Amino acid sequence: MPEDPMLSQDEIDALLRSMGEATDTVQPAQAAPAPAQPATAPPRAPVPVFRGQLPAGMELLLEVDVTCSVDLGMTELEFGDLLSLRRSSLVVLNGTLSDPFVLRVNGVPFARGTIVETDGRYGLQIAELARPQEEEQAS
Repeated sequence: MPEDPMLSQDEIDALLRSMGEATDTVQPAQAAPAPAQPATAPPRAPVPVFRGQLPAGMELLLEVDVTCSVDLGMTELEFGDLLSLRRSSLVVLNGTLSDPFVLRVNGVPFARGTIVETDGRYGLQIAELARPQEEEQAS
């Protein structure tokens, strides 16, 4: 029987710990010039710099921008209710703050975590990375 190529959660945790020990925190603008941000865009948070081993030629991928989003919840509305929404309308979502939230990278589930507040802003504290089979099922 061939060996399972998937990493176990323990292996993922060990890899993340080793990456955390081998990272520095820098502003993305220090690593490469960033495009001009609109005046209303919040400043980018410091990000860890990847220090792991990549196959030859793959280091170019470290500079690629991806879109990250967090699913906060969902609800269903009748079209008439949607049309009646106005400023200060409240749309109640199906989740609670204690639920795990999903971080999506380019629309694909990547990690789960909890919402945290720091310096008056919200973020996602990652609790676990999605496994490849979970990504396929969630699509």
